[in-house]
Amino acid sequence: MSLIADSSDRIYEPLTYRSEADFEKQVIALSDQMFGTQTIYVDVKKKMKGSSFNTIPDGYVIDMTHPAEPRLYIVENEIVSHDPFRHIGIQILKFVTSFEDDVTNVREFLMTEIHKSPEALSRLEDGKRASGARNIDAYLDSAVYGDFHGLVIIDDAQPALHRVLEKINADVSVLELRTYQSSDGTTLHQFDTLYDEDEDPSQRTRVNQDEAAAATKRTQDRARRAASDTIVVPARAEGFNRVFIGQDRWYAIRIGAAMKSKLRRIASYQVNPISAVTHVADIKEIRPWKDSGKYVVFFEGTARELARPIPIKDGNLAPQGPVYVKWADLEGATCLDDALRPDR
Repeated sequence: MSLIADSSDRIYEPLTYRSEADFEKQVIALSDQMFGTQTIYVDVKKKMKGSSFNTIPDGYVIDMTHPAEPRLYIVENEIVSHDPFRHIGIQILKFVTSFEDDVTNVREFLMTEIHKSPEALSRLEDGKRASGARNIDAYLDSAVYGDFHGLVIIDDAQPALHRVLEKINADVSVLELRTYQSSDGTTLHQFDTLYDEDEDPSQRTRVNQDEAAAATKRTQDRARRAASDTIVVPARAEGFNRVFIGQDRWYAIRIGAAMKSKLRRIASYQVNPISAVTHVADIKEIRPWKDSGKYVVFFEGTARELARPIPIKDGNLAPQGPVYVKWADLEGATCLDDALRPDR
């Protein structure tokens, strides 16, 4: 059993959710932290009972982090005790197959609910202004009338769940939300985010920031990732030569739920002693990697060697996992640090 200790030596043990309703309350309470403050989370189930919808999810997320490309996610909140096939898999499959039939009703429901919340309406209007859309109706349409995107939020993502979702030919991602509790009732939460903020090396500079400054930086970093189209992966010499060059693919990559359909290129950062981005490939396909919750990226052709390596200047920013950049920024950068700046 995993335990957590805080700076006061208080010990936290994993909290097992006994009901989906309790888990859903926690998702709602943490929605801004998990999805970002440029999103709208709409709690659905109780408000849509008795409706004409084919299936009713637990919620919807409207993501406006990259205002020019708003996106709708159908959300299913689950607890690990639910059967991954009979309960979760069947539910997700129903959402996927009925999405086109329900989309107009979903759009009307969302607009009605957003108008009931001044904060939600303000966020939608902010996204509309930043995007240049003519009005909030047109802006919401651009989010709703698109491809299906789904999120399963669960307290413990077991391999069986990933195996089931791999069989469903749709963009469905899993986010974990784990809760820990101390003997005095204090709770801590550990959760995945829509854009994998903690995977970003620039977050390592937050040590001495106050919370307001750290929150601002998270928002900036999230916006930079949302506009990115390239994933940079660190590689040791053996794996680089055998897989990236030899097999025209790269596997067991963690990719943020919001990033999978945005990525167009994959670049390799060769670790010390090279310490530079040296090759790039166009992405042909991204698929689940076994039942790990990670992904394998297949290349369109072979990787191309860059005309000049792009080194890292600040060793603290050296990628230790996947990072996201805009290709235009990376291609014109004198060092990788420039492409990772939050103001990009």
